Amino acid sequence: MEKVKQLPKTLKLFNFAKKEVILHGECKISNMPRVSKIAKNNDDSVEVDLSFHLDNGKIPCVKGIIDLKVVLDCQRCLDNLEIDLNIPFKLAFVKYENQADGIDNSYETYHVGEVEELETIDLITDEILLSIPMVPSHNFACGLNIDQEKIVEEVRKHPFDVLKNLK
Repeated sequence: MEKVKQLPKTLKLFNFAKKEVILHGECKISNMPRVSKIAKNNDDSVEVDLSFHLDNGKIPCVKGIIDLKVVLDCQRCLDNLEIDLNIPFKLAFVKYENQADGIDNSYETYHVGEVEELETIDLITDEILLSIPMVPSHNFACGLNIDQEKIVEEVRKHPFDVLKNLK
């Protein structure tokens, strides 16, 4: 078992699983382009824990937890909405679809094909985007509050009313 304190740029799936590597580290939201487009707090950090192992002696798997606070736009009132995300996940990296048959049901299969390495940021970004609500909104009844008393309907004058006075 090998413990690494810094997240590598790429994950060598089979090598990490064979050595049972445990990774712990942080990365900035600003380093994840797809997340930083929707997040308002790009200077904040994302905490990541990854633990690799082999399933059935041949399939690389990872158990992980991603922990972050993300600030999004509320889709009702457009104010800032802070969401605490604690994302546990279990992934099994398979080359072929039939490899997934012998894997525990708690693992989600991740089809990698012939690729031996995966970008760390891409994996983290995918899991974050899957966990963000489709329509982020406050739990309370937010929305555009309009004071009904302040709404005054303007009386529209007909443009030809001036001609009545010309007689």
